[in-house]
Amino acid sequence: MALFNADKNRLYTYIYAFVTNRAAADDIFQETSMALWKDFAKFELGTNFSKWANGIAFNRVCDYRRKHKRLTLGLSDSFLDELQQDVAAMDSETMDSDVHQQEQQWHRLEHCCALLPSTLKQIYTRFYVNNLKAQQIADDTGRSIHAIRKAIHKLRKKLFDCIEPKLDGDCQ
Repeated sequence: MALFNADKNRLYTYIYAFVTNRAAADDIFQETSMALWKDFAKFELGTNFSKWANGIAFNRVCDYRRKHKRLTLGLSDSFLDELQQDVAAMDSETMDSDVHQQEQQWHRLEHCCALLPSTLKQIYTRFYVNNLKAQQIADDTGRSIHAIRKAIHKLRKKLFDCIEPKLDGDCQ
């Protein structure tokens, strides 16, 4: 129990970094906590609890993403698997600061997306969340491929301009 209590905030942040949605992170964290409790007898004392917990959490994240496609953020399962392997290779101190920084960046992205005009929000959702190609978006909306590509470029610039100053602490 002491291992879990010492690691629970880091574990929640780890889960949140994959789904960037508080309700989803809460659900996955609860499922992960129950699985950790149930399977604690399988944990080998003296090994890295964080890595063991991350493995269980990652499997719960993948299950949740399969059931709730809207939370994929345009990230493929293979990318997430690669990301999870990279995280597993980090030591605990590095992971804590990196995960915290990643969580802050996801919050900034959420904030900046909320500020987008509705037309760019629709492009964002179709291109990054639904993984549609520019040509598919053009066909669906009746706009030219050139107009869609220009809108995607404008979207990227707006998000970058919104997020980047905040990385230096200039905004909020």
